[in-house]
Amino acid sequence: MGIFKLCYPAPSETFITTQARALTGYAPLILARKRNGVTTLPMLAVSDHDPWGFRQGWLALTGSPSLFLKDERVRNLALVHAHSGPDGVYALRLAERLALPLVVTYHGQDATCRNWPLFRSLLGVTVARYFRFRHRLQATCGAVIAVSDFIGECLLARGLSPEKIHRLYIGVDTERFRPLPETPGADNEQYILNVARHLPVKGVATLLRAFARIAGEHPRVQLLQVGAGPLAESLRGLTRELGITHRVRFLGSLSHEEILLLMQRAEIFALSSQTVRSGAREALGMVLNEASACGVAIAATRCGGIPEAVLHGETGLLSPEQDDRTLADNLNRLLADGELRRRLGLRGREFVSRQFCLGKQTAKLERLYDLLVEKNR
Repeated sequence: MGIFKLCYPAPSETFITTQARALTGYAPLILARKRNGVTTLPMLAVSDHDPWGFRQGWLALTGSPSLFLKDERVRNLALVHAHSGPDGVYALRLAERLALPLVVTYHGQDATCRNWPLFRSLLGVTVARYFRFRHRLQATCGAVIAVSDFIGECLLARGLSPEKIHRLYIGVDTERFRPLPETPGADNEQYILNVARHLPVKGVATLLRAFARIAGEHPRVQLLQVGAGPLAESLRGLTRELGITHRVRFLGSLSHEEILLLMQRAEIFALSSQTVRSGAREALGMVLNEASACGVAIAATRCGGIPEAVLHGETGLLSPEQDDRTLADNLNRLLADGELRRRLGLRGREFVSRQFCLGKQTAKLERLYDLLVEKNR
């Protein structure tokens, strides 16, 4: 089966690789316009033989599948799975040419944003093409996967047929994301961890303000922030204004392995996402599931699909969007009560193992593949 991504791999989309590697009944082949790094998965990228970018430009402008059809592996595919609405539009002509079923997973902005977002359609040809052909995509694709009930509701509100929508969570590898063994007598660094790009929708400023409210009560606790983006300088400036520069460490972009180690040692994992003017919201928050699998208590906001990932009072504590006072109260409560943190962390791992287990979710995905392939025969 073919996995279609215009650009692959992306540091923020490691879940695509994880899902592909977990497949047991299908051998994945990555189809991409641009190779963005090293991958161990079989891959066919237009950019590999396109030093001047002409072929990539042609694909972006026309959506023509001809560059992929020259490879025999593509002609032997059983179905095509695109990750995001814009990717689905570009995969559509390939699936039609090969008479294959097309599956499209909607991960967030492609479902939540009003005109996703409009200004990008004026600057980017791929998003402009998405707006032009998205209704055709939704009408002709075999199935649409929503990564949360929240995203499914967004798709319904945009007129997508309910018969096509399948809510299917992205699975978490609970063998890889697991608690570290307790080390008696260890005097480890204490910190709250936040992993989020420096974008308005991630609401990092709310977390900084919340931390500033409680920093004096917990002098040994630091805030570690992993991420990068256009708001980086303004966020650093805010830490200076709040007087917490010496207590906040901006670590930039890190590998998934480095993030895993930070998760396993964190006192709390915090995510303060918010709804922004374009309508963008958090689809679910995969990092929340990964942190819970590590047995870490969560402090987060009620934004988008986050309440599906964090059960308030059971696996973590939730606060309203942009409410730094309530978020601070939740952080303070968790830092002050080690038994509460432990209980929420244990319950969080149980919840993720039951609801978001990689093996279970991948099995559901493959059953959907089987259904579409059989129907297409």
